[in-house]
Amino acid sequence: MISIIFTLVWLSSTYFLTILVGNYYLIPVWMILSYIIGLFSTVLFLYINLPIMKYTKVNNPYKVYVTRSMAAFMNHFVMRLKISVQGLENVPKDGKLTIYANHKSYADPFIIMDVVNFPMTVTPKMSVYKLPLIGLWLKYLGAFPIDRSSDRNTARAMVDAIKVVKEGMGMLIFPEGGIKDRNAEKMVAMRAGAYRVAMKAGADMLPISLQNTTNIKYRAPFRSTHVKVVIHPVIHYEDIKHLQTAEIADRIFHVINDHLFDK
Repeated sequence: MISIIFTLVWLSSTYFLTILVGNYYLIPVWMILSYIIGLFSTVLFLYINLPIMKYTKVNNPYKVYVTRSMAAFMNHFVMRLKISVQGLENVPKDGKLTIYANHKSYADPFIIMDVVNFPMTVTPKMSVYKLPLIGLWLKYLGAFPIDRSSDRNTARAMVDAIKVVKEGMGMLIFPEGGIKDRNAEKMVAMRAGAYRVAMKAGADMLPISLQNTTNIKYRAPFRSTHVKVVIHPVIHYEDIKHLQTAEIADRIFHVINDHLFDK
């Protein structure tokens, strides 16, 4: 949806600017200007949707659809990513789910939201909530804010996050606790606390390996970047509920890293 709106605005604006001025040599200029108009139109569309985001359930189908559409737009039109996916059959159709992946780029949440067809929210740091539009959108999506300056606030937010997962909303968690060592594909650390939401909600866990996201910062938006996503088989809660979070962390650490290679 978002990509279609952007494309229609971009092409129609280019056409009308060309017709109005009548100077075909300026078409490249009109295309650049129309691109900006298209971006503005998509942002306006998202703002118009904020009341729907606010007054509907976190896993409302329309809300989930628009969010995935926005993620796809960011991947293909803003960051120019070419994404290949392996293991789509491993994505469950429903149930309680938490999703874990290595984290090397700010594009990572958009990539996973785009390719994984499951209603999903994220675990951003508190500073992200200060961003216009994005902060409200995440709030209405049932995101789990990580307040690194206050363990008490994070604990309170975790209670809400557990409820969200129990309602059938997937929770995307980067267990490294932020972007660590952007030039290394593999995870270099793992926080056992990242698995508390899954264990307290009784949720299954879906490990994902993201390959080549370390190159996005060097190439986007002027050059395309190929990213490979490997979706591993679900780790069922019933199979690991007797384990300590440190043991679960170690297991998922190896599942994700074994499918990655450093440059």
